[in-house]
Amino acid sequence: MNPQITSTLGCIFVLLAAIQVWLMLEVTGRQKPKFNSAVLTLIHRINGYLFAAIYLIMLYIMVRKVIQSNAPLDAKAIIHWVLAISLLPILLVKIFVVRFYPKAFNHVLPMGVSILVISLALVSITGGYYFLKSATGKYISHINPAAGHLDVDVGRELVIQKCVKCHDLTRVFTMVKTPAAWLETANRMQRRDPTWLSQDQVEQIVYFLSERQNITKPEQVTPVQAETLLLTKCSKCHNLDRAFNRRRTEHEWKILVKRMSVRHRSWINDDEAQFIGDYLAKVYGVKEEARPAVAAAVRLVTPAPPKPIDFAELFQKNGCVFCHGEDGAGQASGTPDWTDPNWQQSRTDEQLTATITNGKDNRMPKFGGTLTEEEIRAAVKFVRSFAPSE
Repeated sequence: MNPQITSTLGCIFVLLAAIQVWLMLEVTGRQKPKFNSAVLTLIHRINGYLFAAIYLIMLYIMVRKVIQSNAPLDAKAIIHWVLAISLLPILLVKIFVVRFYPKAFNHVLPMGVSILVISLALVSITGGYYFLKSATGKYISHINPAAGHLDVDVGRELVIQKCVKCHDLTRVFTMVKTPAAWLETANRMQRRDPTWLSQDQVEQIVYFLSERQNITKPEQVTPVQAETLLLTKCSKCHNLDRAFNRRRTEHEWKILVKRMSVRHRSWINDDEAQFIGDYLAKVYGVKEEARPAVAAAVRLVTPAPPKPIDFAELFQKNGCVFCHGEDGAGQASGTPDWTDPNWQQSRTDEQLTATITNGKDNRMPKFGGTLTEEEIRAAVKFVRSFAPSE
């Protein structure tokens, strides 16, 4: 059901609970009745029937959402569930007291107030949350993502929660695809295990992965994918500027990359070697007859000294930015705030190096096999650069 309808229904639910308390105070609390007691009692009964009916409708909707969802309940959903169920016994006891136990009638008002308080808390964390977030255009239902808008933050969280079941996050963040290709991949994963990944979650994931790469045409994929693979695979052993200054024929580039894949089988597979070799041959390869002249020209050029590592580029290419944020304050849940001086002081460089190298739980992939030792040292300096200056 549309969240706007359920949230509005929740507000009516709280209003009815407040009216019930007011009616009880009018009937039992005044020394001299201000209104006709018989009329107020009739209104109280009708209002009670409406309240009970809305409660049962909301309870049905909640149970149905939980059954249909394949995602674990978060803290907010658990609190919502507990509050909703706790209303049931209080409501039943109140009805029994009014109908069958008149001597216990003095307990009806406290029970009515309890129902009002629980109802207000129940609706505040759902309907109140909806109206607050809708005002900013950021509402997303985690139990039912289709109920809200497509949102990069929700997609990022789903990638972290869902994709790590089968994949290293480094692989996910270094793959380059068009939105249609991402959708095909995510749908294939969803068909493998529909209980783990719903269609609504597929849409959020595809939206996030597509937005972060901003690729709209298939012809954009090859250079971006090649650049990503070169940075994550070849730069482990080579200075890329120096490597590209070496002129080779198309055949020599392909043979060279193939030899690297044989030597480092666990690091670069045959498909990646084929892709990189074809790309380097096309972009940097020279024809056989042009080789002597090119070689002579290259000998006259003094190799440029290696450039210092600018980790800001690797921060983007390896997908770190999507959890840590451009400003280092952390976007994904559980991600530290690098701009916090207390956090900076609580971590040594050795600890940062260990975390970058080995990863952390299932929320941060290990980069020991992706980055060189120099790049990891540059990463530590990059993290330190966010510390506020004294």
